[in-house]
Amino acid sequence: MLELRDVTVRRGGRVILDRVGLAVAPGEHLVLTGPSGGGKSTLLKVALLFEPADEGEVLWDGRRVTAADQAVHRARFLYIGQKPLPFDGSAGQYLDLPFTFAANRARRADRAMQDRLMEAMGLDPALRTSPYGRLSGGEQQRLTIIQGLQLERSFCLLDEVTSSLDQESLEAVVRYFAGDTARTVLAVTHNRQWLEFGFSEITLEAGKLRRLP
Repeated sequence: MLELRDVTVRRGGRVILDRVGLAVAPGEHLVLTGPSGGGKSTLLKVALLFEPADEGEVLWDGRRVTAADQAVHRARFLYIGQKPLPFDGSAGQYLDLPFTFAANRARRADRAMQDRLMEAMGLDPALRTSPYGRLSGGEQQRLTIIQGLQLERSFCLLDEVTSSLDQESLEAVVRYFAGDTARTVLAVTHNRQWLEFGFSEITLEAGKLRRLP
């Protein structure tokens, strides 16, 4: 499926990724750990072609991905970053936001799906009428996760999506992704609790990537 082959990234004279090799098989659930500022987010961005690699290549199903493939390639992934987006409207309108974009206008929001996902993430569906801007950071983050999951993309790239969550909310989110066997998941995190839910660990340190037993 996704492969990074001998990827090197340099920024400001510093090597961020040093001949990184990573192959993620369909259905794998991985966490990417390592020191802050060590290049974990950069790895995700390179995988999505948001940032260029100085050397090496990104492949999908064994075929090199080029700039001409960007739109198709990125549409394969659900990418969720560390911070929720600002939004002026209700929580329900925030959940419906993806369906206002041209790429998704052929689809409609599924209220039943939204309710199921909210309950799975420890949120009361009645929250949809609340102003989004008045919600806590943890509530906004979980709504952002749900917003993305509605698009039903098969490969999730998650960048510290549980960093603002309390323990109960964190467990709800991790439990959901652990149980979602239909999706491939690569999650950047500093929280080792993901491992307790069956995720395998890869670590990035000093630019070098390795899988842990």
